[in-house]
Amino acid sequence: MKHISNIFMIVLLLCISSCTCKEQSNNEFHNHESKSLTIEEVQTAVEEFNQIMIHPNAKALETFCSDELTYGHSSGLIQNKSELIDDLINGPYDFTSVTSPDLTITISENTAIARFIFLATAIKDEQTIDIRIGCVQIFQRENNNKLKLLARQAYKLPKPANN
Repeated sequence: MKHISNIFMIVLLLCISSCTCKEQSNNEFHNHESKSLTIEEVQTAVEEFNQIMIHPNAKALETFCSDELTYGHSSGLIQNKSELIDDLINGPYDFTSVTSPDLTITISENTAIARFIFLATAIKDEQTIDIRIGCVQIFQRENNNKLKLLARQAYKLPKPANN
């Protein structure tokens, strides 16, 4: 009987220990998951993507963009992650500058919306072109704590008035 009582106590201690570990693990996961984004993180992400557009490489794009990326152009074209990577590396535009004036950021837990004017200079067909469009980017912090570009939509802006 004493032997059975000892086994029962060992099993009970193992169960309690296991529950404590699971609870601690779940708390760590929730604390990790609930870490809110900051304005600075999103500003940095917008600038990082601008630099990736100027100096595109597959590895940086693969790391920066979510696997579920939906990337909308002002023309209406929608690309997934692999199509965007191919387009930035092999496509017709070679960006020489990209800036994001009028940047506003809205944050909801692990998701952020960045709105700005996309100003860029690019070379296409040996011609320098200036691009001015509106842009919305959505970033999401993934479980590995990495901030990823989940969606982007560009839209045409009215032509600025000439003074």
